[in-house]
Amino acid sequence: MNDDMLTGEWKQMKGVLKSWWGQFTDDDFNDIGGQKDKLIGWVQENYSRTREQAVQEVDARLKEYSDKYGSTVNDLKAKAYDIGETVVGKAREGATAVRSGMEKTSSYFQEKTFDSIGSDIADLVRKYPVQSVFLGLGVGIWLARGIKR
Repeated sequence: MNDDMLTGEWKQMKGVLKSWWGQFTDDDFNDIGGQKDKLIGWVQENYSRTREQAVQEVDARLKEYSDKYGSTVNDLKAKAYDIGETVVGKAREGATAVRSGMEKTSSYFQEKTFDSIGSDIADLVRKYPVQSVFLGLGVGIWLARGIKR
């Protein structure tokens, strides 16, 4: 695990650090702040290790963490990327459908006269009377709320 990864993963590592080194406190966690050199110095000081021993111990623990949790993080990143791609794809499909609908609507209004549009609306109300009532109520409420403001 490199220094950038350690800094990025630092907050998630708190419990693991305490399990590795029982003397590790919240203050130590905040003081070290994800800096590998400070962690090495802390291990060296609190466990009476030489600099080389502390480096080896920290590297071994970070490798253990990376092996255990690194693939999980990478899997989550890959899943998030896949979800993002799916969302973008669906948004494109939606935009295409809206564009198509707008083109059809524009074409409809260009081809029809005002009287024929009224006739089409009357036919829809006859075909779907309950839905038309709910639609009318919804539009009425929406308009009423707009007037109150």
